[in-house]
Amino acid sequence: MKNHIFILALFFNFGCIVDQGLKPEPSYVPEAELNYRKYFDTNQNSLDPIEGVWTEYVVGTLYEDGKVIQRKEISKRARWIVFKKGSIYNIINEYGEQNQFVASFKPSRDANTFTFDCYFLKSKDHIITKAVMVDGKRIEMAYDAPKGVFAEHYDDFMDEALKADPDKTLQLHWQFNWLKLVPSP
Repeated sequence: MKNHIFILALFFNFGCIVDQGLKPEPSYVPEAELNYRKYFDTNQNSLDPIEGVWTEYVVGTLYEDGKVIQRKEISKRARWIVFKKGSIYNIINEYGEQNQFVASFKPSRDANTFTFDCYFLKSKDHIITKAVMVDGKRIEMAYDAPKGVFAEHYDDFMDEALKADPDKTLQLHWQFNWLKLVPSP
């Protein structure tokens, strides 16, 4: 009986530790990203310049009736993997997933300009915007977050802005800079 109580206590304590929201070390690189990094490094000479692992920097500006009410800069917000599949470049997260979205870059006539196409699975919002690759090591793009994406993903903006007046009409504009990590530009 004592053994059963001891095991139950261990299980309970372990469960509490897991529930504390432990996050991986900032230097942690998921297995999927490690595999893509190896692939990109090995095949560096045959890749298109947009293929690789990218880190995302973003500036979010929240507007109410055209007036800026909040601005946030978020460095290293996410890491993305871009690889060619057919005539497009698929975008997956560092874990090798597209579990919240289906996204890609589609080439244009200009070798450094792409169409960013992203469909959010839960909200069913669809974003299409121009993305420009600068010097083979930076991607720049911007868009206004659709209402469904805004409500679903940007609670930190919503909570602060809507505390005083939940009926506000808000607009969130994102400016993205992706910096290339692998292969080295």
